[in-house]
This record gives sequence, C-alpha cells and structure tokens, in this order.
Amino acid sequence: MIMFGFGMLEPFAPVTAIGMQVLGIFIGVIYLWSFVGILWPSLLGLIALGISDYATMPEVLLKSFGDTVTILVFFAMILFGAIQHHGITNYISRWFLTRKIINGRPVVFSFIFIYATYVLAALSANILPALLLMWAILYGVLENVGYKKGDAYASIMVIGTMFGAISGQAAKPFTGSALMVVASFEKVSKMKLDYLPYMLFGLVMSTLAIIAFSLLIKFVFKPDMSRIANINTEQFEKEKLPAMDLRQKILFACLFGYLGLILLPSILPKTIGFVALINKIGPWGVVIAFIVGLSLFKINNKPIIDFKEITGRYVTWDVYFLVAMAMVISGALTQDATGIKPFLTEVLNPLLGNRSPIVFTTILIIFSMIITNVANNGVMGVLLMPIVYSFSLQNGTNPMAIATAITFALHVAILTPAASPYAAILYGNKDWVEAKDIGKYGAIIVVTMLVLYVIVGFPLSNLIF
Repeated sequence: MIMFGFGMLEPFAPVTAIGMQVLGIFIGVIYLWSFVGILWPSLLGLIALGISDYATMPEVLLKSFGDTVTILVFFAMILFGAIQHHGITNYISRWFLTRKIINGRPVVFSFIFIYATYVLAALSANILPALLLMWAILYGVLENVGYKKGDAYASIMVIGTMFGAISGQAAKPFTGSALMVVASFEKVSKMKLDYLPYMLFGLVMSTLAIIAFSLLIKFVFKPDMSRIANINTEQFEKEKLPAMDLRQKILFACLFGYLGLILLPSILPKTIGFVALINKIGPWGVVIAFIVGLSLFKINNKPIIDFKEITGRYVTWDVYFLVAMAMVISGALTQDATGIKPFLTEVLNPLLGNRSPIVFTTILIIFSMIITNVANNGVMGVLLMPIVYSFSLQNGTNPMAIATAITFALHVAILTPAASPYAAILYGNKDWVEAKDIGKYGAIIVVTMLVLYVIVGFPLSNLIF
C-alpha cells in the first residue's frame, strides 16, 4: 500500500509528484527489508520504480543490475567464496590461535580470538561462515575448561566473536553492506572514495575497538577467568592441518594479489602504465580477470574455481538484490526532479545546520549507532548518506572523513535482532548466550564504541583523508 499508494497523495513543497512516488517506494522497501525479508521486497521495489514516473523499467534495470557496485558485489562474492570454500580461512584462524603470546594470558587470548574473527570476516565474501567457524572453535575451548551457558565469560566471548565479525564486515569497501553505504555516498557526492585510506582507517579503528573490548573484559565486565587462566597454544595444535595444496596456495596468493592490485592506484602514480590500466578497469575488471584466470587454469582436470559450484553456494542472492535495489533508489532520492534532498535539508537544518564539525559528527554518530541497532545497517546507511553529504558541505566538514566514520559506526549493530541478520543469529544462539546478557553487555559495548568513534575515529578519518 505504501509503495504504490503514497505517490497518489498531494505533494508537499519542495517534494514533487515524482518525489512522492519515490519516497513511497523507499519507505515501503525500508519497512519490508527491516521486518519482512530482503529478496522479494527488493524485486517488488524495482517493479514499483519501473511503474512510477521516475524511470522506465529498462532504465530501472540498467541503474540497478547494471550499476558497477552490483556487478562488483556479484563477482567479489565468487572470488572470496572460492577462498572460503577451499579452507583458506582455517589456516588463517589456526595461525592466530597458535601464537605463544596467549599462553597463560586469558585477556590476551580473548583479544587474539576476537581479532582473528575480525581478520577472517574481512577476508570472507560473507561473514557468516567466519562467525560460525570461530564460534565452533570457541565452544570447544569453553567446554574443555568447564564453562557453560550462563557463565559470564562464555556469554562475553560469544558476543565478542560476533563483534569481531561485524567489524570485519565493515573493513572492505568492495563487498556487502559497507560497499552499499560507500556506493550510496559516491552516488550522492559524485566523489570516488579512496580504498587505501578507508581500509587503513578501518584497520586502526577495528584494532582499537577490539583492544577496548578486551579492556572492558578485564576492568568492567570482570568475568571469572580462572578456568581459562592456563590457556595455551597446545589446545589448538592437537589436530594438525595438512600442508596447503597447490590449489589453496594459488587462492591464498590471489587473495592478497587482488587486495594489492585494487589498492595500487592509491599508492603509485596513475601515470605508470600498469597502474593506469588497473585504474582504468577498476576493482570490477580486476576481480573479473582473477575469476577468468582461476576458471581457465585446472589442477587435476578441475578448474581452480568451479564457477557453477561457487556461485551456487556462495552468492548470497538476498545481498545481491538488496544492493541492486539500493543503488537505484539511492540515486532516485537525490535527483533534483524529486525535491527530496532540499526537503531533508529544510527539515534537519535546525538540528544539523551551522554546527561545528565535532558537534555535527557527534550527533550523526550517536544517531547512526542508535538507528543501526533497530534497523538494517546497510539500509540505514543508504538513508543517511544524502544527509551526511549535504550537511557536511554546509558545516565545512570533510565529507569523506565523516562518511567513512559513519560507515564503521553503522556496523556496531548488536543490540537487537533487527540490527542485522548476524545480530538475529546471535540472539538465536540460545545454547550459549541469553538475550538479557546481550542487552547488558551490548549496551556498554555500544556506548564505548560511540565514545571511541567521537574522540578518536573522526579526528583520525580527517587526518587520513
């Protein structure tokens, strides 16, 4: 009703008749995404836009499925999915958990474990396999030393593992919800976000966030850690992993090769021939080239990447269609023909207009962390970016700096099941953690992260950008 009926209402200046149609579709898909599902509401939204006066159906399809962001999401899921499929993440997690620095140091172990989850999630197409893998390892450790459901340390570490995973989700601006938010900013601002400073900011802030989480364990939560006081690497070395085979070594090299190539234009002058080529084809061309090469070359008569198998298992269609719809609707919201952007500026000016950069940033980070814990973080990012860009210019704030800080703040999404699909999975993990514990510890975590992003995050992003 909202999606198709809102546009029939009388427009209110400066929103136009087309703007009313687009606004109705946007409100409709936001509601359905948050409370019903992802896939079919996204497709319904595309149909609604095709029926509206905003664009024809072919134009809508071109702006959604033909958008470079949607294309990048699809192929990145295949490349990173192949890396997960062939067990590369097992070797990475084992490396972290066999560092001797954890021996007899439960707080250090907690930090290393959560940080390993962050790294695995950052290197995965979808953070869920990384989260489930690390949870499975954690359960084994907890059971071996005698922890059970309801024990404070067990609950904190289950939540901490989830925190590490969602930190990894924000780490790379070329997959998942982070890409969706970044792409929305780029569409609104007509600026290209530089991957290198974004990822550098993410590395520093995520490391500081996980250190802060570990300090909360020691000084604020103060769980009984006596049973894990004698933790040592031998517990993780009992089952030896076989040496990497040739396929795994190639995929491992391709993982870092891909990351290196897409960062190359940020490091070296674009006038250098090879760098100019990489810059021209962009991350889209690079990921497709990797997939072509890995599909072409065979080991034991089997391609390094079995395209059909990997696509069938690792392309998350909900995410793909969500991104397609988000790209076209974010573009529609900021079109002059809709009048929505001046309307938002007019309404929010008393709150956000003519504020100092630090006050403006604090308000937005507080709002971001509140809204992301009651609604899908990627969707809320798409909603926020036009506001972020518009008022950044008005207040003299660096748009890229604030957009980057907000993107990471939006991923501190753990307080309610509606915050993200992964928060819903955390709440469903009733064998190890109770809802009241998620609320109790989660609230302290969110407030701590809010302070960290205001005091450190925004100044750091200004320095980097």
